[in-house]
Amino acid sequence: MSFAATPPDPGSNPPSRLRAFLSGRTGIACGVILAVALIGAATWALVGDGGGHPALRLPNIRSRPVAGTLFGASTPPQIASLAADKSAVETLERDLGRPLDIDHNFYPWDKEFPTETESWDLKSGRIPMISWNGKGVTTADIAAGHYDALITDRAIRVKRLGQPVFIRWFWEMDGKKKAESVGSPANYIAAWRHIVAMFKHQGATNVSWVWCPNASAFTDGAAQAYYPGDDDVDWTCADGYNWAPGRPTDNWRSFAEIFGGFYDWAVKQKKPIMVGEFGVQERSPNDKAQWVNQTREAIKKDFPLIKAVVYFNANKDFDWRMNTSDSAYQAFKEMANDPWFDIGVNRRLRQ
Repeated sequence: MSFAATPPDPGSNPPSRLRAFLSGRTGIACGVILAVALIGAATWALVGDGGGHPALRLPNIRSRPVAGTLFGASTPPQIASLAADKSAVETLERDLGRPLDIDHNFYPWDKEFPTETESWDLKSGRIPMISWNGKGVTTADIAAGHYDALITDRAIRVKRLGQPVFIRWFWEMDGKKKAESVGSPANYIAAWRHIVAMFKHQGATNVSWVWCPNASAFTDGAAQAYYPGDDDVDWTCADGYNWAPGRPTDNWRSFAEIFGGFYDWAVKQKKPIMVGEFGVQERSPNDKAQWVNQTREAIKKDFPLIKAVVYFNANKDFDWRMNTSDSAYQAFKEMANDPWFDIGVNRRLRQ
């Protein structure tokens, strides 16, 4: 697949055009899902923001979908710092031979964000994704306004970025580890809506809100109970891992087996679809590489409405990193450079 560069449209507002893509408000004809994240026949363009920094924008959105999926990763360093964050991302990009579309970073509830990492991502042409945890506080207290000063501060700081950012608040809310903080689906939904409303009140319209349960929770309807509603969600998302062989009770599972239930639900929604975290471990020689190759083809053929995938390239609980074998890394590199996963968010940065 090839994409021709398109000159900037002088009459457009760069941040708002990309926000429309990220929030899923690029147009759905007659209630039919047209891949939701419409990206037209043109590549993404970069225009200056007046300060010498490139600003992502999306020109010439058309009424037909173009196939493709944004490609991102989380690459947490052993010791968190701006220098370490940069080094981890730049090393991965250098090895892959391409920039990431999405750089994914995690923040506890009470840690300030955005940091220099998000500013650096935007200057480098990436879309930052902030996973903001709610663990350690209760959703009931959030909804009741006990943390409004903190939420207002985050909203103001994110607004100042002036460019699109994903926020994935309190992901995997359906799991046992977060049950005490979540309380109930009703409490969770009330807290989610409260936070979104406060960001909107502060004018932080550059945020795309990513709602992201565990993929496994869609098969029995548990995840759907936490859905805040179409007005307060921009992207539907799920996390899923091939836990074998690290967890002896788990079978080796394909991407399709892990995300099939989520996808069946998500395609019925009028939202772009994301895989917020996914990962695979080593097993027998070449099994990991084969899993990646199968995932690459499955997304293209059987999950074409997935508009973003973000790999968890970390050694946490188990070693999900792609450099655990040469064959796995080669397969990951081939996936990253497949035209399907290279739809041109920051293509001009490498021309």
